[in-house]
Amino acid sequence: MKIIAHRGGMARSMQNTPAGVRLAVQHHMDFVELDVVRNADGGFHCAHHAWSPKSALHDCLAELSAAIGLVAHLKGDYADDDLARVSAAVAQHVPLAKVVFASHRTGVLRRLRKLLPQVRLARFGLFPALVALWQRQPWDCCMINQVALPRWLVRALQQRGYEVIASCVWELRSRESVRDLGVDGAFVNLSRGKTERRRGGCGS
Repeated sequence: MKIIAHRGGMARSMQNTPAGVRLAVQHHMDFVELDVVRNADGGFHCAHHAWSPKSALHDCLAELSAAIGLVAHLKGDYADDDLARVSAAVAQHVPLAKVVFASHRTGVLRRLRKLLPQVRLARFGLFPALVALWQRQPWDCCMINQVALPRWLVRALQQRGYEVIASCVWELRSRESVRDLGVDGAFVNLSRGKTERRRGGCGS
């Protein structure tokens, strides 16, 4: 099971920051997830909310080691030119073969699939995953909150060729129980140099 560091580190001063990325690298995570937002000037920064502290995408990516992959969570809508620029910015630091571009918007992923047919894509949400059972979708990975993720859905999606990632927002399951679902990966929260253990330690 691949382990993804949620926003790098989850302490308030570490989310979507170079320090958070360094923490994920220190813990030998398989991937680090960063929330990627467009700047008004056409550049990109990392932040979860508009009011959250911002870090330059370049500065965060500069902290990645060669051994760790990136989940680039594209926040909001992205036109074709935005997608071309953000993928080029990411590729300066990380081979695109080690990147998963994720979104809550199917339209963004459809446009990205046309622009870069070989990149790996992920869609957040239970409903899109259910739709994917009946009609092939442009993404490769389904990222689903662990609260709503039964074993049968994991298996059904995998049988249709998708990877399934548990996004464990409220940490209501232990990491072991998430692993027992047979998922391909899971988000974890890293904070102050160690994995959070609040109600089990698996989070997104």
